[in-house]
Amino acid sequence: MARTEKLVFDKFSVVIDAENLRFDDATLSIYIQKEGSYYDNYGYYLSLAERNLQNKESQYEKMYCDRFIESKESGSSDKLAEAKAKANPDIISLKEDIFNARYAVNRLKNHLKSWDKNHDNAQSLGHMLRKQMDRLNGDIYGTHGSSIDDDISKIIVSFDTKVEKETGFETDS
Repeated sequence: MARTEKLVFDKFSVVIDAENLRFDDATLSIYIQKEGSYYDNYGYYLSLAERNLQNKESQYEKMYCDRFIESKESGSSDKLAEAKAKANPDIISLKEDIFNARYAVNRLKNHLKSWDKNHDNAQSLGHMLRKQMDRLNGDIYGTHGSSIDDDISKIIVSFDTKVEKETGFETDS
């Protein structure tokens, strides 16, 4: 059972649908034709998610330093200023945003790993199908080196040859 997940970060959203990774011998060609564009699309969103994570971390650092300085200027010790800054609701909210942004980055990275593994599986299936076709091809052409056309011409003789044998008369050629 495949899961669909919608990742939302910054002003972007991307849907991860594991169903897109499915293929079989009948759909292998279509899968191979489409997998590159899916991979590229998820790579694009991974880059956006990484940029979003960096922005969130940068905002966190700036706000944390601002809150720390405010506490220090009001006469708090270093440890108390640090505790006040970490307990600030805005800092806590930004920290949660960083956790969510990090999840989006990791989820997209793992999904791209799935595409990599699936590409290997598709190549393997294609290789196995070609081997089966080669074996089947050998069965069709026979193992004695003659083609199926040669075998058919031995079984089915021309009409003129058949008439000669039945009547016993030779025809003038």
